[in-house]
Amino acid sequence: MFETILIGVLFIGAVGYVGNQIRKELSPKKSGCGKGCGCEK
Repeated sequence: MFETILIGVLFIGAVGYVGNQIRKELSPKKSGCGKGCGCEK
């Protein structure tokens, strides 16, 4: 039981992390280079 809950929490965390990385990757391209974006261009 405990292992199943732990695996579920890790899976949700991994999906959230990947989704956040994808959002960060796609967001600047749509909005252009804004202030404080951190790009070196």
